[in-house]
Amino acid sequence: AATACTGPIRFAITTPTTSALALLGLQARNGEQFAVDELNEAGGIAGQRVELVVEDTAASTATALSAVNRVLEGNPLVLFGSNISPQVFTQTEAVKKAGVPFIVSATNAEITNQATPWLFRIHAHDGQLADLVPRHLVQTMGAKKPGIIAVADDYGLGASRGMQATLTALGAPAVSATSYAPTDRDMSAQLLEIQARGADSFIVFGRPGDVALVLKQAKSLGIDMPRIGNASMVAQTTLNNLTAAEADGAVAVGGMIPQTSTDPKIKAWAAAVERKFKVPADNFTVAYYDAVQLLRDIIPRVGCDRAAIRDALAATKDWPGMLIRYTADGRGDLAHTLGIYRNKGKTPELTGPIQERGF
Repeated sequence: AATACTGPIRFAITTPTTSALALLGLQARNGEQFAVDELNEAGGIAGQRVELVVEDTAASTATALSAVNRVLEGNPLVLFGSNISPQVFTQTEAVKKAGVPFIVSATNAEITNQATPWLFRIHAHDGQLADLVPRHLVQTMGAKKPGIIAVADDYGLGASRGMQATLTALGAPAVSATSYAPTDRDMSAQLLEIQARGADSFIVFGRPGDVALVLKQAKSLGIDMPRIGNASMVAQTTLNNLTAAEADGAVAVGGMIPQTSTDPKIKAWAAAVERKFKVPADNFTVAYYDAVQLLRDIIPRVGCDRAAIRDALAATKDWPGMLIRYTADGRGDLAHTLGIYRNKGKTPELTGPIQERGF
């Protein structure tokens, strides 16, 4: 029989709420907090109030580890990690030892290859992008001679290697694979090299600050060719730093952005989140909101039992979230549908969904 839930149901989240990473980390907290507040107004889960403990991980893996150890002492029923991959890697062993369901959105493909049955990812990941970005560029946009420009850290270079392999397999190998340091402000040499090699298109893989510079400099150099990248191509933080002409036409593959939905209910939800937290909701806000709703569905069925909740998460099949359906694969990845976006001036528009191969 299901283990009865006695007393408040405790969720905890460890995420950056201070430091330069707070812009990302707070989106995770906002999605979860919004869902928990909504649930409590409607009577909680299985007749019990939901308590949410938020612990700041700031910008260091050491802080992330001490944060996770602190929240584990409070014995949460379910623990949420952040969207910052190095922090989640650091925390996984402690969570595995404690035997707590651990729901994260960090996008490094290897996060779900750590051989722990307790970890689940509720967001699209970089391994999917390394396949789907080149595939869309070649098969749908018709590119034959793509170039690549990526940030030179684990994030960008890992993606660049994956994308080069996909392009080669598709019969359209990269004519040039360039990179820039995370602190670089001038990417014109890389862009000119891509142009000199006869590229007909290019892929950008980086973070909003540097992706804005790449798009701005491509425009000022007159390098006008189809360009596609990760979600940074259409992120509000990128678009804030671009003119309509610089942003226009850039394509992205990434998680689900609520503002691009045509559904009035979803638009109203995004507006309510922004009113509450003074920050627009994004793909991470959606993911954590959906994760809480999934638990609202699971806990009344299986009770307040960590192992039973873990087993139910692992058995998730075609569960309807706000913008996509979630299905658990053998690794603990739940999100297999991504969006394709295109900037119309400075406004990203959803051109359609794209599925991970095999789903």
